[in-house]
Amino acid sequence: MEFTYRQLQSADVAAMAAIEAEALAVLERPDLLRRNGAEVLARCVESPHWSLGAFAGGRLAGFAILYVPDCEAEDLSLSLAVRPGGKAANFKLCIVRPPFRGHGLQCTLGIRLEQQARSQGIGVLCSTVSPFNEPSRRSLERLGYRCDCRLQKYGFERLLYCKQLHV
Repeated sequence: MEFTYRQLQSADVAAMAAIEAEALAVLERPDLLRRNGAEVLARCVESPHWSLGAFAGGRLAGFAILYVPDCEAEDLSLSLAVRPGGKAANFKLCIVRPPFRGHGLQCTLGIRLEQQARSQGIGVLCSTVSPFNEPSRRSLERLGYRCDCRLQKYGFERLLYCKQLHV
C-alpha cells in the first residue's frame, strides 16, 4: 500500500479527531488510549508542536504527534529515573485507522517524527503507553525506545518509554 506524508494543519483536526474516535471505539479496554479530543489535537498542529499525517488515496490513514512541553506537568522526561541530557519532547500520540494497520505505518510515522525532532534540536523523546497496549509497546520497542518506569498518568497506569536521539 502506498502512503504519502505531510505536516498536518488546523484543517486536518476534524479528520484526526475522527480517527481517534474510530480507534477508541474498537479498543478492548477503555484505558488503552486516552481521548484527546479536537481541542487538544488543534493545539498539536500548532508550533512548536508538529503533527504528521499519512494519507492513502487522499484519505488520512494515521497520524503522529511531536509535542514540545511548555510546562513541567507536560514534560514526561521529568519522570525518568535517569534523565538523559538534551532538549526533551513527547511522542504524544500515534494512531492508525484500523483498515490501514499491518503495513508498518506506526513505525514509519515514528521514524519520520524522530527526524523532525532531530531537526528541532530535540535529543530525548518520551512516550507513555498502557501496559496492556501490546501493539503500541512493540512499535515503540522496534523503534528503539526503552521502558523506564511505571507511573500514574492521565488517571491510568502507564509505562514511560524514552529514546535518546543522536542530534
